[in-house]
Amino acid sequence: MLLIVLLVLALLGTIAFIVGDRWVRDRAEAQIEQTVGSSLPDGVEGGVVARVDGFSALQQVVTGEFDHVTLRSRDLTVAGASSSAVVELYGVPVDGGPIADATARLTVGQRAFRGLPALQRVNAADPVLGAGTVSTSLVQRVLGLSVTVGVTLTPSLEDQVVHLEPTAATLTAGPATVPATAIVQQLLPDGVDVCAAQYLPQGVRLTRLGVVRGAAQATLQARDLDLDRLDGAATGTCG
Repeated sequence: MLLIVLLVLALLGTIAFIVGDRWVRDRAEAQIEQTVGSSLPDGVEGGVVARVDGFSALQQVVTGEFDHVTLRSRDLTVAGASSSAVVELYGVPVDGGPIADATARLTVGQRAFRGLPALQRVNAADPVLGAGTVSTSLVQRVLGLSVTVGVTLTPSLEDQVVHLEPTAATLTAGPATVPATAIVQQLLPDGVDVCAAQYLPQGVRLTRLGVVRGAAQATLQARDLDLDRLDGAATGTCG
């Protein structure tokens, strides 16, 4: 009889722990969602779904730090473009403060890159994102004629600068279209450089960039990032 009583008490204790841990986890996830949702940088709108990983949320609360939290975007837009994000956070203080390590994987629709200053400075049209390429066009006046040069650029990343290198071009004047790679090398001898850091909160680094049809895919990393201060945070610089 005593053994049965002990087993029942142990079972009840386990159930109570599971229920209590689930309550703590739910409360923590809701708080993280509210904090992140209200602290998004300018130009970013939407919500997040948080998941506190690990065996016991209650034990993590006691230690003062969540080991691993996953955030998934909900109805996210960046500069008006439909986007998505998955963020992995490690070492998240229960009471707020800098997070030890963060990695984000983003997909951002091409609409977000309309009016890109780096392209406007060379009189280029809004970019069209393709499979590993960025296309645009430049309108020039040659001998009184309006000439459109369609340019294909290949992106690369180095030290927070996205470099767009012209790799192909066509020239259109009236009904005629001819290859114009040599011409575009004169129009854009150094290609086009975009400082990625100036679009990111200070301390957040772009570590990978890819281009697919209609969207850009990026990986961001940060250390000691304070989610409470993302809104209105100063942006980074290049060089």
